[in-house]
Amino acid sequence: MAGPDYRLRRRLEEITEAQDESQYLAMTVSVARDFPNTIVLLDSPYPIQRYTCVMHVFEFTGKTEYEAIARRGFNVVFAGPTFVQWLLEKGSLTEVAEHEARDGDLIVYSDDHGRVKHAGLTRPGRRVESKWGKGGLFEHGVFEVPVSYGNNARFFSNMSYKEAFRQFGCFARERGML
Repeated sequence: MAGPDYRLRRRLEEITEAQDESQYLAMTVSVARDFPNTIVLLDSPYPIQRYTCVMHVFEFTGKTEYEAIARRGFNVVFAGPTFVQWLLEKGSLTEVAEHEARDGDLIVYSDDHGRVKHAGLTRPGRRVESKWGKGGLFEHGVFEVPVSYGNNARFFSNMSYKEAFRQFGCFARERGML
């Protein structure tokens, strides 16, 4: 039988699959009633459907230079888990111990096979800010995330927007999009 954390994470999965933003708050309240947690729905400065968790952590959201590359690839090349996996494989991210992670560093979630599934930003007090699928922008505990985001979390120093965008350009070029 699955423990309470797993049941919470299964319910959080439903939030990411909600069809419209008006459902998020009600679903979050429902989850909080059934499973005590510290999750907070944040106001998003951008329409939720316009960005991914990775776009959020690297500040690509709303940037015309990023959008010009992503549009060119017809959503084949975009800042998602595959881009973070590529950064890891290239050795472009510097891993730090969880206790050394600073506000604004990256947290990368992966499955049991090491495949990147999700990314967020570390916040003070072992908190994380991340964008969940269709589900909204949240602040939450390290493992207060949907179950599909995996059971493993690693921490990395964040890179500047300029460096992240340069890396994204290399990623796109390797895939024939530039």
